[in-house]
Amino acid sequence: MIKLHLRRLFWGLVGAVVVVALAYSALWVALATGTQTIAHDWIAKQRLNGWSVSVKPPLLDGFPFWPVLILEDVAITAPLNIGSWSWSTDRVTVHPATVDLTRLTIRATGRHLIDTPWTPSGPFFAEASVADLGIDLDTEGRLQHSHIYLEQAELQDADRVPIVSAALVDLNFTLAEAMPSPRHVFAQLSGRGDDVRLAINLRPFEPTIRTIQLAADLLGPINPGRLQDALELWRGGGGTLEVRRVFLDWPPLTISADGTMALDDALQPTAALSTRMIGFNDTLNALKAKGIITRSQGASASLVLNLLAKIPPGGDKPELQVPLSVQGQKLSVGPFKIMDMPMIQWD
Repeated sequence: MIKLHLRRLFWGLVGAVVVVALAYSALWVALATGTQTIAHDWIAKQRLNGWSVSVKPPLLDGFPFWPVLILEDVAITAPLNIGSWSWSTDRVTVHPATVDLTRLTIRATGRHLIDTPWTPSGPFFAEASVADLGIDLDTEGRLQHSHIYLEQAELQDADRVPIVSAALVDLNFTLAEAMPSPRHVFAQLSGRGDDVRLAINLRPFEPTIRTIQLAADLLGPINPGRLQDALELWRGGGGTLEVRRVFLDWPPLTISADGTMALDDALQPTAALSTRMIGFNDTLNALKAKGIITRSQGASASLVLNLLAKIPPGGDKPELQVPLSVQGQKLSVGPFKIMDMPMIQWD
């Protein structure tokens, strides 16, 4: 009698395992097929809209783990009215979230080639040890939110000379229609970058930005198209970037600020920010040492700024609360013009 009960229990457990395995297999197939369908539909839609999309037939992998869609030899070229830029890479994998095909993670670790008609010197090369793009879609497949996460990322010019690199980049982008209260905001931006190294020498700053953090609202839509045209339309429509907080640790200066940024008629950045600074004395000394400002200018600025500065509770360096502005390609702190800003060529 006991053996009969044990036998029934054993076969009951076997049956339960078989049912669970079949159910999981069916779920895996449904998710994998759904992800594959999303990829096919997206490619077909882009081609109908004038994009050139070249890719090998998508492959499914990952069983018994969560399904993965593999895309190899991916090459995408935008239509003429969107700038004719192109991007290509060897391999991209698409990972659906648990039982939710409106949330996908696209992984593209490795090397990327980016070419644009407004860079006559040749294409850019980008590479990262980790490169994840998370996207949330609505029920009609429209983008609502995206999350970019990069580790050990580097952008190089056509001669493979590094332009900028970062140990970490973590960015979030949310469209207004996905927010509870858009308030005429086109999108919300937030993110951070750590150990960002620049190829150009922006004296008196060190080549590496230790940390940069941003939280901002983008007012005014940016339409697809050639970058310069899109920026001109955005500026002409009153577009601004309302900075809720920016934190910059860029030796010798540490800045925390909020305010407004925009573009002038020449599409050069303008800014009006309320800032809190630490390290301004070291910055003035570096500006004097490099001959960017005269000793008399540095002495006058140091005298006035130190009179305005206060040592915060628990701090050991004076903190300066003062307006910072960028106008006519000149950076000013309070009443003092500190340095000329380099011209940005968008095209």
